[in-house]
Amino acid sequence: MKLGQAAVEFKAGRLEEVQIRKNPSDVNQWFVMVRTAGGASLILADERDAPIVDGDLTRLVGILKDIGCREARIFP
Repeated sequence: MKLGQAAVEFKAGRLEEVQIRKNPSDVNQWFVMVRTAGGASLILADERDAPIVDGDLTRLVGILKDIGCREARIFP
């Protein structure tokens, strides 16, 4: 799910859960999964459809706050 779409979905209350997880191919990085009200789990991506991955958890949380996310579960 692209950031712009995720912002719209947050405002509409259609996202059930946000998870921040370790990247399985590089445990020094984190990525974000969102679960829709319909049950689909999607990776959060930028507007070019590239997955948003970062080694800095604080930066990821900042991105989530910018698009309206108020709560996320972290899976180490």
